[in-house]
Amino acid sequence: MLTKWNKEAVAMEIVSVHEAGENLSYSNITGTNMALLRAAIRHFGSWEAAVTFAGIDYETIRRYKSWTRERIIARIQELHGEGYDLSWHNVRLNVDPQLAAAAAKKAHFGSWQKAVEAAGLDYESIRRYRSWDDQRVLNLVRGFAERGTRLNAKNIQSEDITLITAARRRFDSWSGALTAAGLDYRKIVQRAPFKRGFGRGQIKKNGTSNANTFR
Repeated sequence: MLTKWNKEAVAMEIVSVHEAGENLSYSNITGTNMALLRAAIRHFGSWEAAVTFAGIDYETIRRYKSWTRERIIARIQELHGEGYDLSWHNVRLNVDPQLAAAAAKKAHFGSWQKAVEAAGLDYESIRRYRSWDDQRVLNLVRGFAERGTRLNAKNIQSEDITLITAARRRFDSWSGALTAAGLDYRKIVQRAPFKRGFGRGQIKKNGTSNANTFR
């Protein structure tokens, strides 16, 4: 009931609605949760003040209405490039609830899967992203090293984008993953431009094979 509303109760409800991926813009709340809006204005004087008290950046709420298909795609690609786990559950609850809600709207893509695919990403690999763990990343990195694959970031992005994305998430950076795998990232960066002329198993001038470089 309305008489039970207080500042803390209003803030908790705003956070709950936000975490559920709902649009917290004033115009949307007017149509979906009038009781909360009235309580917020009663206790805080304005909807913006209530949202701010709840610890949510009101500017992100204000910009919610500006979502377009193009902006959604650009944001998904941006987050993917930064190595975020783009599984629906993680984006909806942790990474960008507003993005998740906007993508799932019928006026945009209708589902998170369709939005991810429109961004040019493999949804199956995104969906399985949470199965990555430290050991799997390290095993794959070492496997590439043993096969003589160039381990600079640019080449690995073309070889296995899901690996480098997971590595950046698990170890903060690609160089961090290489270091954890027992490899010298500085030498890898220095050698990368000079390894293009050597195929797998070819002999260098120093007599060592490309395949043994990182063993």
